[in-house]
Amino acid sequence: MSFTEEEIRRAADMKMWIEARIAEHEADIERLKQMLLIIDSILRQSSFKTAAEIAKPSVAEALTVESFSEVRPLKRVKDGLLLGNAYISPDTVVIIPASDVRLMVDTPPFKSFFINRILEGMKAKDNEAVKEGKMAPNQVLSYTIEDDNGRLTKITIRNYGNQTRLNEIISTVTWSFTRMLEKSG
Repeated sequence: MSFTEEEIRRAADMKMWIEARIAEHEADIERLKQMLLIIDSILRQSSFKTAAEIAKPSVAEALTVESFSEVRPLKRVKDGLLLGNAYISPDTVVIIPASDVRLMVDTPPFKSFFINRILEGMKAKDNEAVKEGKMAPNQVLSYTIEDDNGRLTKITIRNYGNQTRLNEIISTVTWSFTRMLEKSG
């Protein structure tokens, strides 16, 4: 069976069109998977609340949720596995591990590196700046770590300061989560 040049050209055009459509759909599927992971994280966090708590959210919670200006996915470098998300506002970053990632607060290097060296180091620098009169006491970095029976559920960091410190927090927590997974797996 022989094909004309026109038929071969049309077949090649159709092939390119089909490949482009497949790539578009694959990109859409990847975006949908990422959105689903974010929604899973949010639902997991809110599923630990009683019905009474859900019915009456506090004003602070409502303002906090609405004030996030950016969401950054935390991905493992070697394969792009989603480790969690960082919800960023001008003065606060909330880090929530992905629902399918099990991170225990006692797994190194979470406390030894991320908390004691990075966060406590930033806090110490801020306290020094307060002593020198360069910073107000209410601007000192503070943080809370939430867990459920030892499983990390949420990290809230207030007064992170500037973009450089935010980037350091994001990169070091991503590195810490990666190492924690290696040690627990």
